[in-house]
Amino acid sequence: MGWRHRTFRNAKRIMFCHFLVALLVLHVANTARLPKIVCKVYNSSGDVYIGGIFSLHKDGPEDKNCGELGPVSALQLTEAMVFAVKTINEDDTVLPNITLGFMIHDDCSRAEYALWGSLALAMGAEPTVDGKYCIVPGPRIRDRTEIAMGVLGTEETSSCEVVVSTAGLFKTPHVTYGATGSELFEEHQNPYFFATISPDTYRAEGIVDVLAHFRWEYVALIYSSDQSILDLEREVYDEASERSELCKLIRTEVSRHPTHTELNDLVKTLRDNPRAHVVVLLTESADTTRAVISAVRSAQPPLIRTWLAGDSFGNQIEPNEFPQGTLFIEYFKPKLVRFEEHFRSLALNGSNANPWYDEFCQGTDICQTSSEDGFSEFNPMLAPVMDAVFSLAHSLDKAFRDFCNTSFTECLVENHIRETFVDQLSSISFQGTRGEFNFENSYVPGRFTVWNVQNINGVVKLVDVGVWDFGLGEERLHINENLIQWNVEHDMTPKSECREACEPGFVVEKDQVKSCCWGCRECRMGDIVSGTKCVQCAQNEWPNKDYSVCDKLIGKTVTLDAPIIAVLVAMIGIALLLCGLTTCGMIRHRQHALIKASSRELSAVNIVGILLSLVAIVPFLSSPSAVVCGLGESLYVLSFTMMYAPLLLKVNRIYRIFESSTKTVRRPRFTGSTAQLTIVALLVITQVVVIIVSALVSPGTWFTTIELYPTQAENKPRTLEIFCNIGSGFLASMSYNLILLLVCCFYAYKARNVPGNFNEARFYAACVYTTLVPIVAALPMYLTADKAIISAFSIGLVPVINGYVTLIFVYLSKLFAVVRGYQERPNNNTADQNRVGKNTLQSQFIMGGKGKVHPTTSETMGAGSSQMEDAKEQT
Repeated sequence: MGWRHRTFRNAKRIMFCHFLVALLVLHVANTARLPKIVCKVYNSSGDVYIGGIFSLHKDGPEDKNCGELGPVSALQLTEAMVFAVKTINEDDTVLPNITLGFMIHDDCSRAEYALWGSLALAMGAEPTVDGKYCIVPGPRIRDRTEIAMGVLGTEETSSCEVVVSTAGLFKTPHVTYGATGSELFEEHQNPYFFATISPDTYRAEGIVDVLAHFRWEYVALIYSSDQSILDLEREVYDEASERSELCKLIRTEVSRHPTHTELNDLVKTLRDNPRAHVVVLLTESADTTRAVISAVRSAQPPLIRTWLAGDSFGNQIEPNEFPQGTLFIEYFKPKLVRFEEHFRSLALNGSNANPWYDEFCQGTDICQTSSEDGFSEFNPMLAPVMDAVFSLAHSLDKAFRDFCNTSFTECLVENHIRETFVDQLSSISFQGTRGEFNFENSYVPGRFTVWNVQNINGVVKLVDVGVWDFGLGEERLHINENLIQWNVEHDMTPKSECREACEPGFVVEKDQVKSCCWGCRECRMGDIVSGTKCVQCAQNEWPNKDYSVCDKLIGKTVTLDAPIIAVLVAMIGIALLLCGLTTCGMIRHRQHALIKASSRELSAVNIVGILLSLVAIVPFLSSPSAVVCGLGESLYVLSFTMMYAPLLLKVNRIYRIFESSTKTVRRPRFTGSTAQLTIVALLVITQVVVIIVSALVSPGTWFTTIELYPTQAENKPRTLEIFCNIGSGFLASMSYNLILLLVCCFYAYKARNVPGNFNEARFYAACVYTTLVPIVAALPMYLTADKAIISAFSIGLVPVINGYVTLIFVYLSKLFAVVRGYQERPNNNTADQNRVGKNTLQSQFIMGGKGKVHPTTSETMGAGSSQMEDAKEQT
């Protein structure tokens, strides 16, 4: 769409030029009154002529006067044409026996002056001086043989358009050596237009190729308001818009002579876009270039940028005026050794025929300093000027050889010779200043040199580091990066991109404001970066350090250095110590009435169960495996059976004895020690059977481990912990223990009203009731645990608390009463020691207050459980 709009706009522009030329031709009889200086023409007689239009003076003020002299390179261009004509005349193989003449005009860098000059050349009119004016094209018409067969010029696109239109009306080929505007090269162009310099399209492609080569995606584009630069800037922008490699161009325009405000705005734009480290500079004037670079370099704080310029401005600007690392992409400029010798040989004594030479060189050494060895490599239009002369000469030579059967003069005045000449010009091929020369679609393909500003041993120089050649096909850009010397702030190729350099774990995210820019977005915890996406790792995986691969998690186990486990281990150690003290106390005082009354056999089983429950916690605190988990779970459930079964029988016996005493004096069945142990053994064996059956039916319910992962709500790295899996077999066995516990609670509740002297049942009840509390508290903790440490603590907390409660309430209180009883009655005999009075400390533990003593047991309180029935009978 943009191409069509541009083509339509260019078509209207060219139509306007044709219309303007037609009006001028209609009024040619009136001629134009131009400044006197325009009448200065550089002539050289010959058999056939070619014309040249050059900008030797700059544009003048509004009164149409010519301005000041241009750079000395303008003079060099005229001499390049003169030298090329002399070269042809000295070559017997081209236009033999025919002398090539020339006529050179100065357009003072104005399009209308170029137009009148082209009319004078196409019509064979010689400008004449009339007072202080120059009459163009002039009243006197030359002979037809003195009409220019071809015209060289101009170097400005704007003036070239009108000159091309004029030449086309007179069927005179026009060959430009410097105009590069793309509108001149459209398909609908004038068939009499040719160019020995490639259009801006190629230079724009070369600039964008360099940006793409170094992956500079986000760059600033500074350009002057000169018409030729505006055309080039548009080409660069269009080319960049079609490329996916280039993200964004920050376009900033400055005038030919930028003001202080413009330069401040320019610096602010660069400062507001700190990631645009590369600046593309397109200007026509050396003064504009100096002003822009100076403003950026002198900014406070300084702005360090890498510059890419579309021209080095020949020898108008010294290399040290550019920052180190600057790149230039310029038309290929060969070293013209013979022309350099010719230019240096020109005398300053007035003998030189060039009418502008003295004006440029008299009284100054600029011509000497600008003609040092190698100066031709800095003027990009010298080679195109010479090739333009050579192309016209070779085309004339071929046309004369192929179509002139009559004399040269007669052939020259024939009308068809011009058409033949143009056809020959389209297909001409010869060895030019830049190698094999031929026109391709009326112009030459682009060929550019890439230069780099370098500081070599304290001397700033331009170094050739690469080439861009359209004729090389797809690989048209070749740069030797090892030769490049970058800015002193960069040891390597600078980056110029609109997106952040994302750290590991971040992906690029499109900026909604700057559509081509990218920021960085952090992936979720547990994601890896895959291209521009975050990919979540599996449950048993976690990203590596650079978030590129999901690594398998290594399972961890419970460690004793965790504070909560250390507390649990300390509690287990204290409980084991208390078990040892209780066991020693029970053995030492086994003949005491209180110890006998508590059933020593059942107490032994109960204490063994407590000890076993504490030992059963140890496997859960070690590295889990099938054997460890099965052993730990089996000991765990079996220990609870050995704890609850004796307590159940104790409270059941107390309840049955006192319940039956209200009805009969006969002793209840199965209350003896042997029967009680037998029942306990049966209950324990039943648990063993449950364990074996569940293990055989479903082995995985006992011998498996479980993987635990922390919840991601904590936004912490996922870890894998391995712990013993509590399966259905474990739950079945614990359900059996729960039944024993509930039955025990039932009889403890039924025995709550036994006489005060047998208030030991209340201690059993308190022990059993308290056991339910840690079970209720630990169960949800275990079921919701996502860490092995929590599971281990919750599953170990139940037997520890149960062991503490049982030891303290049932045994340590009794032993404390026994020990204090000895201390209060040290001189009593054994009978007295075995008797516990109402006011002794023992009775304070055994009796729960002022309960009434049962009449059948008031005298036999100290008797053991095995002697209780005999005491009842004696009563």
